[in-house]
Formats: sequence, structure tokens, C-alpha cells
Amino acid sequence: MFLSLLLKGSHWMFEIVNMISTGNTENVSLLKEDLLLDWSPFEKLDSFESPRLLNSHYTPKLLPAELLKDHKIIFLNRNPKAMLVSFYRHILNVNLLDYKGDLPSYFDLWMQGDVPYGDYFKYVQEIYALCKDNPNALIVTYEEMKADISKAVSRVAKFLGKTIPEQLTKNIVDKCSFDKMKSEKNLVSSYLPQDTFVGGGTIYHTGNYVHILFDQTF
Repeated sequence: MFLSLLLKGSHWMFEIVNMISTGNTENVSLLKEDLLLDWSPFEKLDSFESPRLLNSHYTPKLLPAELLKDHKIIFLNRNPKAMLVSFYRHILNVNLLDYKGDLPSYFDLWMQGDVPYGDYFKYVQEIYALCKDNPNALIVTYEEMKADISKAVSRVAKFLGKTIPEQLTKNIVDKCSFDKMKSEKNLVSSYLPQDTFVGGGTIYHTGNYVHILFDQTF
């Protein structure tokens, strides 16, 4: 399974891991949300054949201990500044929370952990404690994937015990480009806008304003 907070590139990782596991680059017929522990009923999860790529945005303390004990775990992390801005844009776009505040107001809520899925820093501390010295855990960053997606694919494949040919790696890199993912795959449920979960794929799009907010806080 893999763990991440919202807007960290989890749909991207979902496609990559499934392509590595199946050995082909056909688009996954399932939505990531079909296997999301946070939303999907247990009866639905049980209906999928193993191996299944379960995923969650919950902290480890909220997940069944047996899931974390004997299964491989991939944790996808991201620069908190970029994640903050991405999620701020997300809630304005989706309008699920009816939030109309500006970015500084949202920054204050985010720093207090008064946002969906809670305190980012506590979440990361829990995850790193879970992954430390754990041979069944792998930490991958969004920035690492953007800098060298081919290297990231090879690293994930090795962690999963998969030996994949160079051509398959190239095909996965091509298929999982942001342009192709946005144009070829219905990534989210029908009630959410398509651009909600796949943005521009940039790393540092936070602007000086967010850097100033962080610098004033820390």
C-alpha cells in the first residue's frame, strides 16, 4: 500500500506502481479512489483480487496495525510549501469545504492542523517513525520523481522486487507524463473536476508570498 497526504502526487504514484506490478503500460481501469481506505467500503475493497494497491491519506495510528506490519509501504512526500498551495487551490476549485478565505488565512489554519487530515508535521513524524529501519517501507518524494522519473521508477520497482526491462521503464515514463495522464485517463470521480488532481506538475509554484509566510513562522 502507499500513504500520502492529499495533493502529493498519489494518482501519479498509483499509475506507476500498477504499471510496474503488471509489467505493461495499459492505463489502470480502476480509480485510485476505488482502493482508498478512507472512502471505499470494506465490502468493495474485499471484492478486488490481490495483490491490491491499497492507499490512504490517514496517519498510521488510524490504520489497522496488520496492514502496516506485513505489507510493503510506499510513502510519498512533498515540499510542504508546494503542497500547501496545491491544497489551497484544490479546496477553492472543488468547493467541498465552502472555504472562501485568502491564502494567509488558510496558512494559519494549516499551521494549526485545522485542515482535512490534520497537522502535516505530526503526520510526517508518524510516517518517518513507521518507515525508520523498516525494510518493508520506502520513502519517495514528489520532487525526486519530477527531477528523474526514470530513476524513481527503477527505485520503486527494486523495492517491490520487480526486475523490469529498460524499455518498460521508458514506456512507463512516457505514459505517466503529466500531459498524457491529463488527456488519456479519467483520474477522479465524476463529481470532481478533471483538473482537481492533476495540475501542472511543477515543483516550485508557491511564489515568494508563501516563502515569506514560512520564513516569518519558522
